[in-house]
Amino acid sequence: METDPTPELTGPLPPAAYLRRCAREPYRILFPLGTVLGFLGVAVWPLAALGWAPSPPAQSHPRIMIEGFVGSFLIGFLGTSLPRLLEVEPLSGNLLLLVSVTLLTGSVLQLLGGQWAGDLLFAFSLLLPLVGLLARFRRRKENPPPSFVLVLLGVLGAVAGAFLQAEKAAGTRMTPLVQQFSSLLLLEGLPLLPLLGLSAFFLPRLYDGKTGETHPTAPRPFRTWVQPTLLATGAGLLIVASFLLEASGRRLLGGLLRTATAVGYLALTLPVSPELLGRGSVAAVSRLALALSLLGLLLGSFFAPAGSLHVFFLGGVGLMILAVGARVVYGLSGRGFLLRFRFIPFEFAIGGVLAALLARIGADQIPSWRSPLLSVSAILWMGALALWTFVVLPFVLCPDTEKERDTAGNPEIGGGGSQNEAC
Repeated sequence: METDPTPELTGPLPPAAYLRRCAREPYRILFPLGTVLGFLGVAVWPLAALGWAPSPPAQSHPRIMIEGFVGSFLIGFLGTSLPRLLEVEPLSGNLLLLVSVTLLTGSVLQLLGGQWAGDLLFAFSLLLPLVGLLARFRRRKENPPPSFVLVLLGVLGAVAGAFLQAEKAAGTRMTPLVQQFSSLLLLEGLPLLPLLGLSAFFLPRLYDGKTGETHPTAPRPFRTWVQPTLLATGAGLLIVASFLLEASGRRLLGGLLRTATAVGYLALTLPVSPELLGRGSVAAVSRLALALSLLGLLLGSFFAPAGSLHVFFLGGVGLMILAVGARVVYGLSGRGFLLRFRFIPFEFAIGGVLAALLARIGADQIPSWRSPLLSVSAILWMGALALWTFVVLPFVLCPDTEKERDTAGNPEIGGGGSQNEAC
């Protein structure tokens, strides 16, 4: 007998039930927050063109986009997936509320020119969930994916970088090497290291394929888990070393080391499969984002970082966040089947991001048109993000009835399951 492959779809949760669900699945509140901050971070350019920007956009824009936009999505993903992967209790609702308020307040302070306070608050917003997860680590039933070592290095580096940048903004004297190194750890290390770590874990699951990583089912690490963990650790340390090289004045050498490390790590960890060439819009965007990330790193090695690295930031990290966000939201709302097909509104949103990238590149190539093109790029990004919001974010209100039935016997974990099922 044939069965209908389309699962039962759920409607929005009542407000009280939704807030309770946010504590177990932080993405339901942090993804919308990150989207708001993604609008805010680029709105400073048209505001500046109108003379309404409260602080120089060159200062506030990168901070809001990295600390607010990237930070919210990263914490939302990790806060949702790691308790499931480790099979431990989720983060508390009070901690989630504190992190959300800290992220929002820090971004508003960056908008108003309070860089030292904004950086300091962002460092705490990363430390709070990290401490909460580490406190649960001893009670884990499974080991984390080996590639998550890169995520940990990225978060720790960003915490150190944000603290040092806050000290600099507050007037503390430090050497140019420390200033540049801490800035690279915060503004490039936070997007890059988690991007590599999550790609090795996340991308194979888009194609229903098997990852090259091994996840022992007991807390005791096995050889098959230790080896890829050491590989991820080595790749992360090489990338940190590339930041140190660039900060010391050897930008070309640092950039090439960073690019070669990223390419080599992904080549060793991503499985070779014909499935990587198919499976719907979200999978295609993930492949494009990864390619643009590597291209952006390479271009940033040879050309002025501000413009060329936007291929990495906007075309790579920005697209990957939208793809991962769609995967998480659809997968945890009972709509994962949509990932197997082309989704035209989602593709229009991605087209808007690519158009924004072209306008941003043009702003660096045509100095006389720089200000108008920066505003055009910002408006295109905001339009693309608005369309993505319309087709994806409403489903953060919807539960996944299938996972509810699977985990009804273990409500304390709140959706714990195997590592292949998490997000």
